[in-house]
Amino acid sequence: MSTNMDQSGQQTGFVADVLLEPEHIEFRNHFRRFVSERLEPLALRGEAEKQFPLEVYAELAKAGFLAPDYPEEVGGGGGDILLGCVYYEELTRMPAGVSAGVFAHQHLAVRPIFELGSDAQKREYMQPALKAERIGAFALTEPDAGSDVQGIKTRARRDGDDWILSGSKVYITNGTIADYYILAARTSPERKSDAISLFLVDRKLKGIVAEPLDKLGNHSSSTAIVTFMDVRVGPGQLLGTIGGGLAQLKATLSSGRVMQSTRGLGIAQVAMEKTLRYAQEREAFGKRIGQFQGVAFKVAEMATRIEAARLMVYSAGRDFIAGKDTHRGASMGKFMTADAVIFATQQAVNLHGGYGYMESSGIPRLFRDGPESYIGEGTPEIQLRIIARQMGMHC
Repeated sequence: MSTNMDQSGQQTGFVADVLLEPEHIEFRNHFRRFVSERLEPLALRGEAEKQFPLEVYAELAKAGFLAPDYPEEVGGGGGDILLGCVYYEELTRMPAGVSAGVFAHQHLAVRPIFELGSDAQKREYMQPALKAERIGAFALTEPDAGSDVQGIKTRARRDGDDWILSGSKVYITNGTIADYYILAARTSPERKSDAISLFLVDRKLKGIVAEPLDKLGNHSSSTAIVTFMDVRVGPGQLLGTIGGGLAQLKATLSSGRVMQSTRGLGIAQVAMEKTLRYAQEREAFGKRIGQFQGVAFKVAEMATRIEAARLMVYSAGRDFIAGKDTHRGASMGKFMTADAVIFATQQAVNLHGGYGYMESSGIPRLFRDGPESYIGEGTPEIQLRIIARQMGMHC
């Protein structure tokens, strides 16, 4: 297993590659070039303008990269979750807001339709979404409910055969650019697992207001508070079964946690590569700063934490493919990735010195983008709670 660096200072192989198949590695090499040549200029423009560059979806679709981990028979690339892991890490080598938008669309707003949707819903929403003809968003989090899904207050009440949706969602990725939302709403007043249902909601419907939010990082993504004011939808907009929302989302959220982790790995990996390159070029006191143990050991620790996290994430991915319960492994991987991205981005700023504080170095963006990668899909504390419960400690 090689961990060589290419001429540009990018790492070309990882320890965790032993858990991949040759086609995964071939995909990485090809997709990395595509991201660098075709998408990164768009992402940098989006970062500067603080908006999602919509051309990204068209570029991905045109090149066959919009849905690499969906079956070929529905228009996907036929890959598995490990290919998805490679995909999102490579996407996040550029401004991370773009990968956040693609993840929200391709996984969170399409996967539930693929798993639960009727034939009519797949024709109307999934098939156009997999061609980038319609963009989706996943509306779950609320001002008073995030990881505590049973605490959501958005209501869906019957009115004849229709449903009336009322409530507010916050931190919704793609919120201002979406053509449709998958909305989680309460169909029972009781706080229990079968009180939540999912609905497909067209953005064009009367009563929907999406307002952009200003963020610390991920400037190239759309993040919004979305308000649903007595929005009327027909019976055909219910996704899955009434009250089945939490159970139905179990597989989507578990696989999403695995792939979300690799978004953090992408940020951490670039931070490490930039720091290694700087340590090998920058001179102080008559020698390269990488020759000082104080610098060299920090870079080595960055690499070690990243490689260990990637091994854990890929292991969870293999368990998912094998049909095993991935809750514990996925949460361990995401927790380790949070540790890696915090450490790597902070050390990148420190070891670059004054240059690391300058936007031209690219380090401040990594430092800003890092937190979203470990907050999304559950904070480190939430991951520890899941792990503890899997171990029999019901905290």
